[in-house]
Amino acid sequence: MSKPSGSRDGLLVGLEVHQQLSCSTKLFCSCPPLKSEELPYRFERRLRPAQSETGGVDPAAIFEYSKGKSNSYYWSPESSCLVEADEEPPHPLSEEELDSAILVAKTLGSNLVDEVHVMRKIVIDGSNTAGFQRTTVVGLGGQINVGGTKVGVQSVTLEEDAARILGEDGGSRRFALDRLGVALVEVALEPVKGDPEVVGRVALYLGRVLRSTGRVARGLGTIRQDLNVSLDGGAVVEVKGVQKLNLLPRVVEYERARQMALSAVASRLRERGIRKVRCRRMDLTKAMPGTSSKLIRQKVAAGGKLVAIVATGMHGMLGWEPFPGVRLGKELAEVARAGSLGGIMHSDEFEKQGITREEGSKIRELTGAGDQDAILLLTGPQSLVDGCVPKLIARLELAPLGVPAETRAATESGETRYMRPRPGSQRMYPETDIPNIPITSVRLEAASKSVPENWEARVSRLAESHSLSRDLALKIYDAELDEDFEELTKRLKVEPSIIASVLVDVPARLSREGVPEEALTLPILSDALRLVSVGKAAKEAIPDILKFAGTSGVSLEAAVMSLGLETAGESRIREVVESLVEKNRGLLAEKGESAFSPMMGEVMKELRGKADGAVVARVLRDAIRSRLT
Repeated sequence: MSKPSGSRDGLLVGLEVHQQLSCSTKLFCSCPPLKSEELPYRFERRLRPAQSETGGVDPAAIFEYSKGKSNSYYWSPESSCLVEADEEPPHPLSEEELDSAILVAKTLGSNLVDEVHVMRKIVIDGSNTAGFQRTTVVGLGGQINVGGTKVGVQSVTLEEDAARILGEDGGSRRFALDRLGVALVEVALEPVKGDPEVVGRVALYLGRVLRSTGRVARGLGTIRQDLNVSLDGGAVVEVKGVQKLNLLPRVVEYERARQMALSAVASRLRERGIRKVRCRRMDLTKAMPGTSSKLIRQKVAAGGKLVAIVATGMHGMLGWEPFPGVRLGKELAEVARAGSLGGIMHSDEFEKQGITREEGSKIRELTGAGDQDAILLLTGPQSLVDGCVPKLIARLELAPLGVPAETRAATESGETRYMRPRPGSQRMYPETDIPNIPITSVRLEAASKSVPENWEARVSRLAESHSLSRDLALKIYDAELDEDFEELTKRLKVEPSIIASVLVDVPARLSREGVPEEALTLPILSDALRLVSVGKAAKEAIPDILKFAGTSGVSLEAAVMSLGLETAGESRIREVVESLVEKNRGLLAEKGESAFSPMMGEVMKELRGKADGAVVARVLRDAIRSRLT
């Protein structure tokens, strides 16, 4: 998706980071937060929306309920209990997780609430067996400073994670309960303006702040980012579930282009004098028995239904692409897919979709559509078609307004797809099974004493105290190896820069060369450094030793022997150096001490990782100076 050139679009992006906490239990029971490989037990449930205390029903809940899906839940006693099954009331909120969330809030400079009130947030997409998620605000306000850009913190919230999706089909969804109830801390930031790259930098900075507390989990699936994107004060679009930091700028860029395209559609509709799209529907199930469309024939033959929606004045607007890959027709197809229908056909692309020109004319005649009207065709099971028709009509009616407020999901390619309408204020109500928890002065004092060193100061100290580049020190910090690194520098007689490189650079390189991840663990890397420290291997040989051991399955010491990389003693080094100095007498006479560099390369090539470069350099310099005097 290319960036719209010269656009002054007033882009605003709010970031919400959901990070799993590293704790010994789940938030509302004593089950451990672990992933179960075996899930032997199963039960099924259908969730329904409930009224809020004000009598309203959340529109997102109504949308999910209209899909008509049932939910199957798979679980293991090692990771779940009756609390996750919603067959037992929640246990008291975990003190450990609450203290962790308070520490995060203090680290961000938030103002802590006086008393924690757990709320229920209606969620009936199947990801929570109870039909709601428990959540509680811990802190409000605060700030981070990202390269001179100050970004405000709106809130710090403690909540339970959702069930893990296993898969779904047309009528049901399957979930694992091992992740349900795991504690999350959610940090919501004030919107930032302008460049999508800034959003990525802000998320990276916030992730480092969270890791500095030592209270968050690491690994795939432990952190998710949600975005709230708008242009020029328009409707806010919520984008859920960006798991990779490097996708954030791409998702923002796509969403910006998508929203600008929808605004362009609205502008063209207004030029046509269309302020409101008028729609009507017609059942064509029996009207097209000999249709040229294989899809329609199959669906109707299977007992399905065919419905046409006529949108007045919308001819040409469904297939128009103001920006590459962004079309109103695609938007409508996403709404149909979210309603469990495979997609739609529309008159701007009938011939591409297997409907001949003659049949298109017949459909216009049957529906009474004019030349300037657009026609949508929906086919599939009757219940799904009947459920999708009002959703599509509602979406068409929003077209003259530009960008509708909705919730979308991020894709792995960096685009977004429609999920459901934005939730309303009716989705929250108090949790009656958990008492309020006062934030005592003792608890506050303990949290204040635990606020960690600023991560930037920590990186600077690592770099300065161990003569590392800032880039290398930052890699050590991001890998959460700073404490291990400092322990190794105290224990081993190896330069800190070599230790750092072996911990973060060498594994990345060897992984690209096919060395298994399990062969590059911290204990194995530490053992390779130990061999250097005790003189059994040269530091230059570490990558070769690790690669051979990792791909052959032998021990590191066996790899040294197999490769013939036993460390050469100083006498052997002197022997090689003297031989090469004698061989290069002409070069030495011509260049003097400047001959050191080319001769150093020859010596190291001869010794092939058997000698420490620093020792070789010292011996070679001594030999050169001896010959020149």
